[in-house]
Amino acid sequence: EKPWLKSQAMGCIPETFKPYREDLTYTWDMLDKNVEKYPNELALVCFDYEITWKGLKEHVDRLATALADIGVKKGDVVATVLPSSIQFVIADLAIPEIGAIHCPGNILDSVDGLIDKFTRAGIKTVICVDKSSTGIEALKNIRAVKEKTELKNIIVTKERDYSKNPPAHEREEGVIWFTDLIEKYPPKLPKVDIDPKKDLCLLFFTGGSTGIPKGVMLTHYEITACTKLTFGSMMPQSVLRLLDGFFTTIIPLPLCHLYGQEIYRYVMALGCTILLQTDPRDVEEYVRLAKKYHPLFTPMSPTQYGRMAKEDVGDLGILGLSGSMALAPKTQEGFEKKTKSVLIEAHGLSETSGATLSPTAMDIFAPLLGGRETASKIFHLLDRILTMPGITPLMRMGMGLIGRINLGAIVNRLMPLISSIMPSASDSKRELVTSVGYPLVDEEFKVVDEDTGETIPTPKLVKEGLRGEMCVKGPHLMLGYWPNPGDGLDDEGYIHTGDVVKVDEAGRVYIVDRTKDMVIVSGYKVYTIELDDLLYEYPGVYEAAAIGVPDPDRPGSERIKAFIAPYPEYRGKIKEEDIIEYLKERVEKWAVPKSVEIRDELPKSPVEKIFKKQLREEEIEKMKKAGVLK
Repeated sequence: EKPWLKSQAMGCIPETFKPYREDLTYTWDMLDKNVEKYPNELALVCFDYEITWKGLKEHVDRLATALADIGVKKGDVVATVLPSSIQFVIADLAIPEIGAIHCPGNILDSVDGLIDKFTRAGIKTVICVDKSSTGIEALKNIRAVKEKTELKNIIVTKERDYSKNPPAHEREEGVIWFTDLIEKYPPKLPKVDIDPKKDLCLLFFTGGSTGIPKGVMLTHYEITACTKLTFGSMMPQSVLRLLDGFFTTIIPLPLCHLYGQEIYRYVMALGCTILLQTDPRDVEEYVRLAKKYHPLFTPMSPTQYGRMAKEDVGDLGILGLSGSMALAPKTQEGFEKKTKSVLIEAHGLSETSGATLSPTAMDIFAPLLGGRETASKIFHLLDRILTMPGITPLMRMGMGLIGRINLGAIVNRLMPLISSIMPSASDSKRELVTSVGYPLVDEEFKVVDEDTGETIPTPKLVKEGLRGEMCVKGPHLMLGYWPNPGDGLDDEGYIHTGDVVKVDEAGRVYIVDRTKDMVIVSGYKVYTIELDDLLYEYPGVYEAAAIGVPDPDRPGSERIKAFIAPYPEYRGKIKEEDIIEYLKERVEKWAVPKSVEIRDELPKSPVEKIFKKQLREEEIEKMKKAGVLK
């Protein structure tokens, strides 16, 4: 019934993590663990400012004390409108410490969008940046929000307040400076009774890429459970114990989005040094940080990996994780070849505190080790060695003498060799590239028929190659959509993810499309992700997206339109008719786009996910103006 369990067992992944550790119940437990084990190791780096775990803990507790003193109580929702920064992490950890709920906002949010969120969540306190390096006047926007909501307290910071050369603060009426609170208040937290399974820690409003933003309610327990499940579903526990506190991660993602925030929590739980990048588009800064600190791991969006592949970044030798949208095989191959790195894909949702599907480390290295069977034997041997008395402590002692930066440098030099071997290996490489992995440990997984809503038995799903909508539940699943527990879940407690998937005999899951992106052409289903992948294969295509729009000639049916953005050197050289002819040779006639639009760049969300909803809305509006659609 669950073919993925056998595959995970091959990679030394346990069938369950129950009962969950009592020492990892609250979100700040991860920080406290690192303070105890690695007090003077680097926790965060941003703008070349370095803060240790001990220093971070003190700043978190000082801010939590300050928030309580200015009137923030248990159950209050506190917003942040901050770029990825040390200030964001401090706020994210401090707010829940006093029983309040953190609601991250995006500096790109419009005033109307902020007013909607602040009103719905009853937000009275916000922590914001005055203005971003990209010129966004966040404080000005927040002042406008205050005029139309119940907002009372505005705590403000400058983007570079945590840097080697912090800026001076001008006098601002009606605001409190973030750094003043840190300096003024001692780390003396009030005692608050918090139920980790019932009390909210985070209120995340979805991006609204498929409709009106919904508030995802996440408890302390759900977040810490997801932290345990994610890396625990990828690597053997013996390897995680060995690596704890010994590697560095660079995160060029907005932490206000759950993809960025989930990763920072995962690696914080492992005691990693975290390199933060405020501007996710700054390739030069990314490379500078990578060369200085030698990170082992990086999460990015496919758009970012594509950008890296076309820049002269040199050999990074890093393990990359792709998320937020489907990863085209061409993008994956381009990044690996250009940077001599290894790139994998996983899948997550805001509603599951982050992750839902993940490959195992054994699958990642199977192509290098001669296939899955051989890789499994090697992983089980390694697991037995690492669990022998005294072996892991001895190895960690040696790793400590080398140091995490030097260890990272060694891995960075080895990774190009691994990357060069893997593409020429067995079919397991192809499966790794196109799959997003297995259901997480302790996650209930089912696939339902898109038309009837009936559950498709897993043996039938696999044997007949059927496709349907993925549904999941587990200890990491949200409480519900704000403000009603259970809202958004079906009668059995599952979340219907909106992802159309298929599952192979090994239990690997493949994302075929989003239900809202799937197109019905004269009764035939067309999965646009498959078209996207083909468009990326066309020479010179940098970005691609296929969408469905109403067909004015066939009421109730749709037609397909494709959008592409060429590499700069290919602009003016790719013709619409060439793309259409190319697709005619590769897809059924009903799946061929009626038209192709070529742009310099496609619209994207804050995490650089191509915004198909916006493309669809723009196209429908053009059709209405042209009089072909009412």
